[in-house]
Amino acid sequence: MKINRTQKFQTGALLTIFIAVASGVLSRGVGADSDEKTSSVASFSDILALEARRPSLEEAYGSDPLQTTLLFGAVGSRKRQVVLIHGGCWSNQYARGHIAPLASALADAGFNVWVPEYRRVGDTGGGWPGTYRDVAAAINHITRHSGEPPIAVGHSAGGHLALLAAADPDVALAGVIGLAAIANLSLYSQQEGTCPAMTLQLMGTTYADSPEQYHAASVMGPDITVPAHLIRGSLDRIVGEDQLAGFAPHQIVQIPGAGHFDLIHPEHSAFDLLVDLLASTNP
Repeated sequence: MKINRTQKFQTGALLTIFIAVASGVLSRGVGADSDEKTSSVASFSDILALEARRPSLEEAYGSDPLQTTLLFGAVGSRKRQVVLIHGGCWSNQYARGHIAPLASALADAGFNVWVPEYRRVGDTGGGWPGTYRDVAAAINHITRHSGEPPIAVGHSAGGHLALLAAADPDVALAGVIGLAAIANLSLYSQQEGTCPAMTLQLMGTTYADSPEQYHAASVMGPDITVPAHLIRGSLDRIVGEDQLAGFAPHQIVQIPGAGHFDLIHPEHSAFDLLVDLLASTNP
């Protein structure tokens, strides 16, 4: 499924989004009909097949070759600074390239989009807490460079890192949006699947041996003091609905019929929801 990112769709093709206009808060339970932008669940291969434009800038935020961030400059009037954190089960088998189509689409929508790379499991200095420290350092670098705290958007394991940053008093953020984000590492580590199995390599110990360490690497809604939202597809088979526990209903948006990778597909209706959230987030 290769879709031209620049193709335009009519308003009637969008997923119906219920927004509490007066408060700027999105309601839990997004309505759906048969006219979604994409009618089937996207795979990782579908994401890799998408096109992206070249970034306008690359900067180092640390001394390691992996500690760099790309900027996809906004087209037209700049709305906000956004830091987009890629997922991939915290593993160095997955780099930031697959998130570039989403970064390009957000830049086309008027956002300055920063995409950091960070040391992951398999990289010297990666794992816990090095992987998170890289993301925190990248965000603070972006804040210094741009002169304003960005909104953090993270997908899957990147969502986990974004939520950690939003709960960190030493990191300046205007808001955070988790796309299929892993929040509760203690719970996630005890589940079946390739990504949950990676938590052992990330943490370097089991939950049974170091529950306090897993707790420190988990995030709950009350830990976050900036505006926060979690978006999840009802057909996500990688990150379960249990990862939404601990967040208030007004912070949660579930998209019926969407899968894990639909949330980073620029031609899925989830993209329009993300743009609306970014535009309405007030620090």
